[in-house]
Amino acid sequence: MKVGMRLPNYARWFRGDGIWATCEKGKEIGLDALFFVDHIMFTPHQYVGYGNGYMDIWTAMSYVAAITNIQGWKPILSQSVCVVPYRPPIQLAKIAATVDSLSGGRVMIGAGSGYNENEFLALGLDIRERGNMTDENLPCCKELWTNPVASFHGKWVNFDEMTISVRPVQQPIPILYGAAGPRPFRRIAERYQGWVAGGAQTPEAAKTSEQSWAEITRLWKEHGREGKPYWAVSGATAHLTMDTREAGSSIRKGLDSPNLGNPETVTLPGGHTYQRFAEGTERTYATNFRMTHPDDLVRQIRTLNDLGADMFVVNLPSYRYKDMDNLGLQLQQMELLAEHVLPKVPKS
Repeated sequence: MKVGMRLPNYARWFRGDGIWATCEKGKEIGLDALFFVDHIMFTPHQYVGYGNGYMDIWTAMSYVAAITNIQGWKPILSQSVCVVPYRPPIQLAKIAATVDSLSGGRVMIGAGSGYNENEFLALGLDIRERGNMTDENLPCCKELWTNPVASFHGKWVNFDEMTISVRPVQQPIPILYGAAGPRPFRRIAERYQGWVAGGAQTPEAAKTSEQSWAEITRLWKEHGREGKPYWAVSGATAHLTMDTREAGSSIRKGLDSPNLGNPETVTLPGGHTYQRFAEGTERTYATNFRMTHPDDLVRQIRTLNDLGADMFVVNLPSYRYKDMDNLGLQLQQMELLAEHVLPKVPKS
């Protein structure tokens, strides 16, 4: 089992020296991967819930690629998730190829179709088309990565005998898909290299993950794919504590919308769903960081390892807490991870 960490590229403090110190600690404790999260545009209310400082995901990845190159370590660089419809596929292909080239072949794309209707509207996109756009955009990217001169014809992008020029080290860059349901699972089995899933923090969620994984592997074999799909489990929010009296409680960060109301669940062709909010209301954005004893996190990781997961990505807190500032808590949590969790994780 590989262990990665979600970087707080959404946080206002995560700049310059803060990024350097976090990466240096990641090298010291032996993390295998660094994950990033993706949003582009949101309302002022959502801005607070999202962390007050959302950087562009690919620019942040490029910056971290340079820092880790200088620091002399080579973690995988991935996302949970990169929202594929947000960027034109030719641009996305060129950006990803550039970062993969600059990092020496360390990019693993965690792809998703998105869910924030506000962002889709602001970008002039129809959220109902997000699955179809993803299905077209990623094959377009792969065509551009693998062929020096490429042609592609689809609904949203068309070109003949053209090139993005820059070539990724990996041919092609591996893609994990981050969603659940019949259509996403078929996507994974047909064309991608694996699945990036949620944290499975409860026994019920772990059971659902086990059932989903069984379905993905069944479809994988049904489509004649060799080997096995790669399974990365991302997004487990854990505020590590050695105090068993604190374990089980949670700290909520962000803002709740008092007038949110009940969103309508819209089902798209293929079974994919999203929540549609009434005009003039906003989706709530707040995160519960579970106070977690390291032994509980170890049990969670071991359970997922036994189910067949290849990588576990933890989301550690970096807010102000007690006498620690943002970076102080981030480093303290990474130290607890190194001392009390990593030595007990099965190695891949």
